[in-house]
Amino acid sequence: MGIKTAHMPFSHIEQQAQSWKDNVLGAICFCEPLSDNNIAEVAEFPTIQLHAPILDGADFSSEIWLSKPVLPQCKSLRSGLHSAIQYRFNDELLFGVICVPELNSLQSATESAYNQIFALMEEQDYPYIYRFWNYMADINGVDNGLERYRQFNVGRKDAFSACDAKIANQLPAACALGLADGPLTIAFLLGRQRPVAIENPRQINAYEYPEEYGPRTPSFSRATLLHSDQDALLFISGTASIVGHVTQHPLDVLAQTRETLVNLEAVIAEANRMIGKSKFNLHDIYFRVYIRHVADLSLVRDEMQRYIGGTIRAVFVQADICRQDLLLEIEATAGHTLALSSTS
Repeated sequence: MGIKTAHMPFSHIEQQAQSWKDNVLGAICFCEPLSDNNIAEVAEFPTIQLHAPILDGADFSSEIWLSKPVLPQCKSLRSGLHSAIQYRFNDELLFGVICVPELNSLQSATESAYNQIFALMEEQDYPYIYRFWNYMADINGVDNGLERYRQFNVGRKDAFSACDAKIANQLPAACALGLADGPLTIAFLLGRQRPVAIENPRQINAYEYPEEYGPRTPSFSRATLLHSDQDALLFISGTASIVGHVTQHPLDVLAQTRETLVNLEAVIAEANRMIGKSKFNLHDIYFRVYIRHVADLSLVRDEMQRYIGGTIRAVFVQADICRQDLLLEIEATAGHTLALSSTS
């Protein structure tokens, strides 16, 4: 697979050599508000800049996806625009970003964004979705009698349902987080290799949640696995303290942290079972940890350290979670060369 990741503070991206930048597909960055000049400097590749408090792990606050050509004849990266989408691509992969203002509602903005993404998939012939990263303002707020996260799910589901079966039936890894402000902002990764959707045996599949969680179910799997004879790449969706479909330990951030880590281990075990090798584990993975209350940082961080041990690669960010009774959410990425060593 021709992809790898790098992690660094947002301010370090511009300091990289041009030859490095030429291999960047795109980036997801948490950073402080920037001047217009700084924004222009990083616009040569698709980047979402998310203004949220970085509580710890600033050295890992930007996740950069880089092309790793596997054949000499692979073409260099090319860039494009499609409606509101900025994207970059090679023969295998396409990384894109889109920001959509809420002119009428979050639901309509979401449907518009996903319709544009699906149209790009058809236009450029990248038939598979690997990962979505979704960020919106006031995710737990209520507009027109419906929680905004549930509005997002309606818009997303309606866009999926309007597509033909080859898109409508896909369940990519995803996260959906709430920030203090800003438009609906989405990053996504597409490709030409068929992925495997991974579910968690401890949880009901999100797309089968009961009606109490909203008029439309969430359209994602617990993880997406890409693997070949040599490589494996695992995208783990936003994961929280949920067993079955019910939030566990509503007021206990330590217990929620432990439950979340158990869920991550369950997803990793399923991915290892799929590839027939015990290659993924909590010790060799990149985490993005979203914490609702700043005061909970030390409790979450220390519990992760106690549970996992060793050196943890993680950024801790203040953000709101999709359910009001969830105090944290963790997403993760891991890559391996199966016969050799880690590639991420």
